Amino acid sequence: MIKTIFISTCLLIAVIIAATGNTFGQYYIGDIYLDQREVFDTTQTDWFFASGFVNSLHTTTKPYIIEDEILFNSGDKLNISLIEETERNLRRTGLFTDVRITLDSVGSDIYDVNITARERWTTQPSILLGSGGGETVFGGRIEELNLLGHGVSVMAEGLKRTENDIGWQGAGRVYFRRFLRSDFVFNAGIISNRFRTTQTLSIFEPYRTLDAEYSYGLSGLNSFGNDFLFRSSDSTELISFKERKLSGWFSRAWLDVDRVFITVLAGYDEVDRYNESFRQAFDNTGKILVSFSSVSQDFLTVRRINSYLTDDLVLGGYGSATLGKVFPIGSRGESLYYIGGQGEKSHYDGDLYLYGRLKAASGFVSSFAKYTYQEFFGVGFYRLSDNFLLASRIRQQSVWNWPANRQLILDNDAGLRGYEANQLSGDNRIISNLELRMFTDFEFWIFSFSSALFYDMGTVWNKNTQIFDARFHNSAGIGLRFHNNKLTGETSIFRIDFAYNFDNRKLGGIIFTTNQLFSAFGSHDYKLPQLFGTGFDYE
Repeated sequence: MIKTIFISTCLLIAVIIAATGNTFGQYYIGDIYLDQREVFDTTQTDWFFASGFVNSLHTTTKPYIIEDEILFNSGDKLNISLIEETERNLRRTGLFTDVRITLDSVGSDIYDVNITARERWTTQPSILLGSGGGETVFGGRIEELNLLGHGVSVMAEGLKRTENDIGWQGAGRVYFRRFLRSDFVFNAGIISNRFRTTQTLSIFEPYRTLDAEYSYGLSGLNSFGNDFLFRSSDSTELISFKERKLSGWFSRAWLDVDRVFITVLAGYDEVDRYNESFRQAFDNTGKILVSFSSVSQDFLTVRRINSYLTDDLVLGGYGSATLGKVFPIGSRGESLYYIGGQGEKSHYDGDLYLYGRLKAASGFVSSFAKYTYQEFFGVGFYRLSDNFLLASRIRQQSVWNWPANRQLILDNDAGLRGYEANQLSGDNRIISNLELRMFTDFEFWIFSFSSALFYDMGTVWNKNTQIFDARFHNSAGIGLRFHNNKLTGETSIFRIDFAYNFDNRKLGGIIFTTNQLFSAFGSHDYKLPQLFGTGFDYE
């Protein structure tokens, strides 16, 4: 009898919690306090004699930038899920190196909320120096991620590239995470060198929160010039082109835990390649795609996976099915029906993490398949201790019935360290990486240090070749990582890798670049419908 009463009581409590949206009892939010910490402050071990002067050179984030991300108000019922989501959203802005939200009981049923956000250094003048695959880049970049404290990102860059004798290249970008304090994202960019120029523009409302109901937007691309086609290790051909793309979409979502989505996307792609033998899949076509998708998400915070800073690890799964129609624009396009799908899943038990994603799609002309594509992507890690982590990645891409130009490159940029740039290319590709990451406890001022032992393996092969006939290439080596704990994102890590090329049986080069080669965990997010397999590596 007692056991039955106990079980019934537990079930009743569970039902009440579910019905109240994970509400913390019947408690309420009192006052909300915001504590913005400077880049350097006296509570941190990196404080030094000139910290005050350095802080004066940094514009503190305007309070409204933080307030726009807060998903609760004074007087609301205390909902732990909304507090945790607010903390994640603030980290996702990239404006803070650390965000913490704590509760303080001030009465029998009232909790004050304390939001602590530590500023990151957002003004980044950089001297850029990179080397890998026998190619080098050098130049400069000025980037401000929080212009005058208003959360606007601007960037200007100039690079001298030896790859393919590209020479000087310029790039610029402006990004509004909340355009005019609305829910809209505005993003515009340009990149140009003597071979090609690409201009992009997009404005859209994303799914900002777990209970957002709508997402919609427009994006466009204008690109022209010449692209590189690598016929062999010593033969390169230039492809002249002019391309204009435009797409728009509308999406509706339901539920706030295991979310479901219906999305309609319309696109337009007009291309002139001046030589039809270089035609790529879905050139000069319009498309209407309808996707049905769902996502399940749980969230954990982790450290010492990719860096020393706190990351949000997303667990769960994602799946989507896409139906569509592709129709010609002018006389050079094609007409076909399209079907595609993807699914992904993750697992984590505290030491072992696994993430896998499978994509597959095909067009159909009558009953004949055309432009069939399949891809698998997986990452994972095993935590040996607080200081040692085994991380791995694998990506495989294959096509069938693909009567169009296609190029995937296998080199340092793709993940095969120690091999010359653009020397290995094909229609299909497999690349895998294994790293033993070693995180030290040593800190010097604002810097932390880690290292890695790595092994890379990969191959590329053409559509008329069997995978069993493809030659696999291997490299191994050791690397050093320098972490700037006052930054977030890829610029917070400087990477040096020494790679041994097993084909040539010699040191394949020293690689200088930023960020880890790959993230050891994935993410489950809503995705727009797309035509799979259209990626083309130009350089």
